[in-house]
Amino acid sequence: MNIDGLSKEKISDSQITSEQILQDAFQLRDEPLNRPKQSIQDLDELRSFQLTKRKEYEQQLNKNRLNFGQWLRYAKWEVNHNHDFPRARSIFERALEVNVQHIPFWTHYIQFELSNKNIVHARNLLDRAVTTLPRLDKLWFLYVQTEETLKNYQMVRIIFERWLSWNPNPSAWDAYINFEKRYDEFNNAREIYVRYVQIHSSGEIWLKWIDFEMNDVPVNAEQVTRIRNVFELSVDTMLSSESLRGDILLAEIINKWSLWEISVKEYERARAIFQLMLKNDKIQAIITPEQRNRIYLSYTEFEKSYGDKDTIESSIMIKRKLKYEEDVNKNPQDYDSWWSYINILQQEDNNEVTREAFERAVLVIPTDSFKSTVWRGYIYLWIKYAFWEEFTMGSIKNARNIWNRALKIIPHKHFTFAKVWVSFAQFEIRNDSESGLANARKILGRSIGQSSILKPKRKLFKFYIELEKKLGEWDRVRKLYEKWLEISLVGENNLSTINILLAYIDFEKSIQEHERCVYLYELGVQLVEDDKIFTKDNPLEYMLTSFIDYYKEEMRYAEARKLYRKLLEQVSTAKVWISFALFESSIPTDSQLKAFEESTDEEFEFSINETHREKTRGIFKEANNHFKQKDLKEERAVVIQAWKQYEESHGSEESLNDVTKKTPVIVKRRRLIEGEEEEYLDYIFPEDEEEAKPAKISGLNDFLANAQKWMANQNQ
Repeated sequence: MNIDGLSKEKISDSQITSEQILQDAFQLRDEPLNRPKQSIQDLDELRSFQLTKRKEYEQQLNKNRLNFGQWLRYAKWEVNHNHDFPRARSIFERALEVNVQHIPFWTHYIQFELSNKNIVHARNLLDRAVTTLPRLDKLWFLYVQTEETLKNYQMVRIIFERWLSWNPNPSAWDAYINFEKRYDEFNNAREIYVRYVQIHSSGEIWLKWIDFEMNDVPVNAEQVTRIRNVFELSVDTMLSSESLRGDILLAEIINKWSLWEISVKEYERARAIFQLMLKNDKIQAIITPEQRNRIYLSYTEFEKSYGDKDTIESSIMIKRKLKYEEDVNKNPQDYDSWWSYINILQQEDNNEVTREAFERAVLVIPTDSFKSTVWRGYIYLWIKYAFWEEFTMGSIKNARNIWNRALKIIPHKHFTFAKVWVSFAQFEIRNDSESGLANARKILGRSIGQSSILKPKRKLFKFYIELEKKLGEWDRVRKLYEKWLEISLVGENNLSTINILLAYIDFEKSIQEHERCVYLYELGVQLVEDDKIFTKDNPLEYMLTSFIDYYKEEMRYAEARKLYRKLLEQVSTAKVWISFALFESSIPTDSQLKAFEESTDEEFEFSINETHREKTRGIFKEANNHFKQKDLKEERAVVIQAWKQYEESHGSEESLNDVTKKTPVIVKRRRLIEGEEEEYLDYIFPEDEEEAKPAKISGLNDFLANAQKWMANQNQ
């Protein structure tokens, strides 16, 4: 047992655990190499050490000459350990030969000289640096900072002037100005700003100058004038420069200017500034909409605080003007906005700007190929333009030119505008006493020729005819009517042709040309009968009715009756029959007419007598029989109803009862139409029932007689 226990202990002692492995590794780790301390005992050892060290640096630089950190460490070692400034400078110079544009090395080189108080060397080095690399601002900043630290202010100005000769970015100018401001040299700073805005002219630079004059310079009476001059100069310069007039900071300058004027109690000046920018059309033409809106917002705030009723209304007018101008810029075919915009310009009495706006508006021709509302708005602008030149400007030549230009633009093959032709003709009559009428006739003749390709233009013919009527030129009027009819027959062939013919007849009536009237009526009837005129309605009824009315006016009643008979042959409607019947009671009888002719009185008292009633009843009876034969119950009922109304007004009780007995009874019936039952109204006429009764009685008697014969035969 002891032997076994001993062997186990030995085995356990000889085992290696992971903990032991890690502990041994930690204890046997490599310790850092400690260089032996070297002490230099004499000059030879020093030189030997320096030589060794220099060889190490040179070897490293030979491997990589662009390692500027190594160059820097080499130079610092020469200074810190050897105090050998010539060698250090030599190292810096060698490094610059490798890359003369490496700015950090320049700055370290300069700082090396400054830190060791080698001012002359540092100045020479700075001068050399800015001469070698004049476009690098960092070297210039270091140069002026060094001289300013040394309080060599005149030298600082010289350096800045050298720097500015290279046209640097604005930061150089700002640094120069800030330098002068630090020492309260405001005149020098102002002179720099004068040059600054010439080289770097922008809204931002002008604002810097304005802020300088307002905030940095002490305020006095002279300074107020100086600030105002800077504002005026900035605005004038920016507006006159094509590259600056679109700068959004222009609006900020205007706002700042007006606020400054308010601060010095110059309210009218502030208002004048806003109104100049917003009302002057030349300025409006060159500034952007965004600038305009910003200026207007500032103006609105100003008027709310310091304005009265008139100035507030003026600001509202300006707002409308700006809105309309923005609308027409967005959509040049917005002729409603053009119209409103030009109205505002006319109120401002700026004739040149108004004319320019008219020209801009009429240059934008609509693209629609039909007579749209867009075209109408466009043409009305031309008319407005011509009227403005004639009545406001008094320029007859310009107005005539505008009318001609407008007519050239209208596509007359597709559509035309009678108002342009008519207005042009009226213009010639107004403004030329010698040849105005002849010119107007030429214009109207052109209008008819150019506009009648598709169909005649009613307004043109009516105006031309009315013009010739006023002049008493009857032959010209007839020629115009004939031309109108000719074009209408070729193109339209509808009811308007009849209306033209009736207008022609009315003209002949007005000058008592009755034979011509009859001829024209007969011509119209003939054209309808020959189907030269066709419409959806019945043109013959329309034409003959007018013809009948004419004969009635002329007291030619026999011819009127013939026309009624002719009309009934073609149009046998209840309306025509009723009109014919009432016609007989609306004209004098032969005896009444004879009495009127024999009388010397100018007036004739017309009354309906028995002759009228008999003739009218005769026509009603004829109409009733006509529709009865045709079995047109509804038309027959209408005639009887009209007959009844006539008897109520002009008949006796007996005649009224006779007609009342004829009045039909309306009953509801049903019938099958395409397999479906439909309800309809039917008329039962009492007189038809009476006529049917004798036939029914006669039939019954025959039946009874036959029955008696049959019974007699049975009894036999």
